[in-house]
Amino acid sequence: MRKDEMTTTDLLLEAVGIVAAFVYLGLQIYYGIIYGAELISILMNGVMLILVYVGLTLLCFYPEKVNGLTKEACTGKVRIYTIHMVRAVKLIFVISLLFTSICDVMGIQLNGGYSLVAVALIVAVTVFYEVKIIRLLRKR
Repeated sequence: MRKDEMTTTDLLLEAVGIVAAFVYLGLQIYYGIIYGAELISILMNGVMLILVYVGLTLLCFYPEKVNGLTKEACTGKVRIYTIHMVRAVKLIFVISLLFTSICDVMGIQLNGGYSLVAVALIVAVTVFYEVKIIRLLRKR
């Protein structure tokens, strides 16, 4: 998304995502030091976050790649909804990782259902925006 297309809310959500990512990385390092986790485990967690975050950020710059549309078809509200969808997925992803990291540092063990809830939330957001995009494309 170009800077002139970003609203204050977009900037705020992007900032929250960036801060959450850095806090997550810091907590991973802290967890490794306090609980003696292996260095490779900490590095892999950090690399995974960075790769997914960068990938989703790149999709914000090229939203036509998300739905396989041409640049001409990915304009107006279709472009905006696609970017909002990618940003929401990115924020949910980072916050869900941050939450698990906070629980790890506090010594709280999460059950397997948490991952399902996080994935279900990402799927729900994606379906919500894709339905809006499909409706707009059908109107054209």
